Amino acid sequence: MTIQLYANNAKTTLASAITSTQTSITVAPGTGAEFPNPTTGQAFKITLVSATSSSTYEICLCTSISGDTLTIVRAQEGTTALPFLLNDIVGNFDTAAVMADLVQSEQLQTMYYEYAVATGSANAITSTIPSNLTAVTDGMSIIIKSAYANTGATTLNLTLGSTSTGVIPIVKGNNTSLIAGDIPAAGYPLSLTYSSTFSAWVLTDASVVLTPYALINSQAFTGTPTVPTAPYNDDSYIIANTQWVQNQLANYAPIYSPTFTGTPSAPTASIGTNTTQIATTAFVQANLGLGYNQSWQNVTGSRAYNTTYTNSTGKPIFVIVTGASTGSGSFTQYLYVNGTQIAASVPYSANSGYLSVITFLVPNGLTYTVSNSGGNNTTSLNTWYELR
Repeated sequence: MTIQLYANNAKTTLASAITSTQTSITVAPGTGAEFPNPTTGQAFKITLVSATSSSTYEICLCTSISGDTLTIVRAQEGTTALPFLLNDIVGNFDTAAVMADLVQSEQLQTMYYEYAVATGSANAITSTIPSNLTAVTDGMSIIIKSAYANTGATTLNLTLGSTSTGVIPIVKGNNTSLIAGDIPAAGYPLSLTYSSTFSAWVLTDASVVLTPYALINSQAFTGTPTVPTAPYNDDSYIIANTQWVQNQLANYAPIYSPTFTGTPSAPTASIGTNTTQIATTAFVQANLGLGYNQSWQNVTGSRAYNTTYTNSTGKPIFVIVTGASTGSGSFTQYLYVNGTQIAASVPYSANSGYLSVITFLVPNGLTYTVSNSGGNNTTSLNTWYELR
């Protein structure tokens, strides 16, 4: 594609004669500046005219200029390459081809270069538009008047002037093929833009099919929908997928037949509880019974008759109390648990006095008291042992 350049009243003469095959010409000194200076993709037309006969002329295409030297392509627009003489005319004049390439207001308003009527079949459209291009370019936009409603995926083979661009698919904006009815009927104007990214014509006014999309409100998904996995322990409105849930459950045991690790703990049930509640080691220790993890303790020095004590060991304890008297009178020891008399001892004679022994079991948390009475002489607490 070549863009034409123009200059006002650019006219000079040849500085030397040229042959019919010469592609570089020199104009009168200093006059090269009157002409346009083309770069890549640009050019301008010059006409060589005989100074002695205006009917002898040749149209050329100037592709570059350096000072007063012009590089040209000979014999344009049906003219013939001819030799020219010193002082023959060189001008940037209007030509038929240049003027034909100019878009007139009527052509612009009727979209002469951008609108065509479809031929071919429903799903294999062909069409032709006026153009000097030899290939479609990225972003090129045209409108094709359809001849049929399509029944499936559709293609377009567009001819630019006399150059066929080949079969190119027509897609929707998300680069998906057309489906039946995207071109609804004959006469429908297809607004098409070429995308080099998709290598396809994009139907910019295609109907939007919502079947593959989910509703925002209360959508019932099908198939296997996926979402990104949220960070561990995320506490937001992000959708929780199966992987996130599994991550959260990794440190939890199932209710049915769990296999615990580490040091799991549970509340300790009350002593004597008889349910399906988990038994902790503390519960077991408290309920193993008398003698487990206990030893005999001589507490004589901290015990006395008629004094109330409380078993706060967490277990039942066993107590043995021995009393003694001097003289002929016997005496008796009495046991009270939580203020109620439970037992009394039977004294027996020993040497010159009497001995009395009482043994008892005190449940955890209860109070206990030992008293004595009787005897003609002095009675005393002999020994007090507790299994605790």
